Amino acid sequence: MSTLSKQIKVLLTCCFLSCTPLLNASEAPEKLKALIVGKVAKYVHWKHNTNKFFTITMINEPSPEFFYQLYENQKIKNRSVKINHISSIDELRTTDILYIPKGNTLQLSHILESIDSKDILTISDIRGFAQKGGMIQLSFVSQKIKLKVNTDVAKEHDLHITPTLLRIADRVKGNNQ
Repeated sequence: MSTLSKQIKVLLTCCFLSCTPLLNASEAPEKLKALIVGKVAKYVHWKHNTNKFFTITMINEPSPEFFYQLYENQKIKNRSVKINHISSIDELRTTDILYIPKGNTLQLSHILESIDSKDILTISDIRGFAQKGGMIQLSFVSQKIKLKVNTDVAKEHDLHITPTLLRIADRVKGNNQ
């Protein structure tokens, strides 16, 4: 990678993660994941979205309070943010983003199959999520957040991920559900 490419990647990462609140070390990964979920939305375009609220749904999230605190009275894509917490994919209603934390590894195939025909952005910290048919995988490598984006799955769901986000992420192709 050229020096200019490295500088651009560092600059984009800094811009992407700007406005990060001060984090307690023990809470940092969970708060950072909650923050990233909203930041990622700015770089994704939904083809068929006319909902009044921008909705983020978490399934079995162990720390939902971070999402509620972070997005209270906030807007994403010029719409007020609504946070939903569900314990089963059967409870899912209209949503823009479905955040699937690690505790859902065994149910992952069922969750992804349940939303297969919907234009819902899926984000998770499950290992191998992007390769298993999810759209955006979050992981920590050497105390840094790393994104993996499955562009094929996003296209299948009529979602467009901007080049800005793709520059700071690793791309994964295919759908190996």
